[in-house]
Amino acid sequence: MHFRNKNALLLMLSGLLAQHSHAIDVNAGDYTALPSGTNVGVFYYQHGEMDGYYQKGDKARAESKSDIGIARFIHYTDIAGLRATPQVVIPFGSVRNTQIGDVHLNNASGFADPIIASAFWLINQPEQGVSGRYLAVTPFIYLPLGQYDKNDAVNLGENRFKYDLQLAWVQPLYGKLGFEFYQDAIWYGDNDEAGTGNQTLSQDTSYQTQVNLRYDLNAKQRIALGYAANYGGDQSLDGIQLEQNMEKQQARVEFQQMINSKTQLSAQLVSDTQVESGFKKDLGLNFRLFYIF
Repeated sequence: MHFRNKNALLLMLSGLLAQHSHAIDVNAGDYTALPSGTNVGVFYYQHGEMDGYYQKGDKARAESKSDIGIARFIHYTDIAGLRATPQVVIPFGSVRNTQIGDVHLNNASGFADPIIASAFWLINQPEQGVSGRYLAVTPFIYLPLGQYDKNDAVNLGENRFKYDLQLAWVQPLYGKLGFEFYQDAIWYGDNDEAGTGNQTLSQDTSYQTQVNLRYDLNAKQRIALGYAANYGGDQSLDGIQLEQNMEKQQARVEFQQMINSKTQLSAQLVSDTQVESGFKKDLGLNFRLFYIF
């Protein structure tokens, strides 16, 4: 597999690694609306091992490893009669041992782009079934404050604003079974320090669909099988198409355990089943600690 433009290749490695590090993925039960006045602290740890780099479905020999932490602070309140959750998300971590073909790229560590957001519940019916019935929308705004060096191929920050609108629907099915559906549309600002450091990266709107089939074993334990698909997001550098997009599919399995009345621990195993462009994550292990205070 040969790449037409070396600068474009290095640029895409940077952007894709950043996106894989802290995308707004969901855990089962994320859209359970807690009482107004509740505060929640969430810590995520994500370990990823990627093997193979794809461009238009063709695979090149490549690898990369990442360890990402995310601190998330959420406050439940009521705004204009709707349950809402003003929040801040702070990602940080490292990406290392990145190689494509015989080219070894730089390591990156530090903070990624912070995110501010708030969910708004249009339907809030916790009494429906085991899972409750919910319909909510969440706008996320990514602030270009993370680590970014235009001379590096791999960065945690993206040097651009991003806007993600997420729709969530949670529906009880039968008994302890529940279904969760999430749909995102992501709009991108331009990165004017891309490629050689003086070029402009533009990206079309991308989309993400996530679903969970959850089963509440009891009041303290839950399992979920999940699927996610990303698509769209074609990119261009100074108006030249890079033949890169966000298309990938991923399978997930998750287990959640309440440790006490205020603390929950989640473990999730993920694997990319198909990738059109970018790195393929053969194995991902995600942990989440959820604490109510």
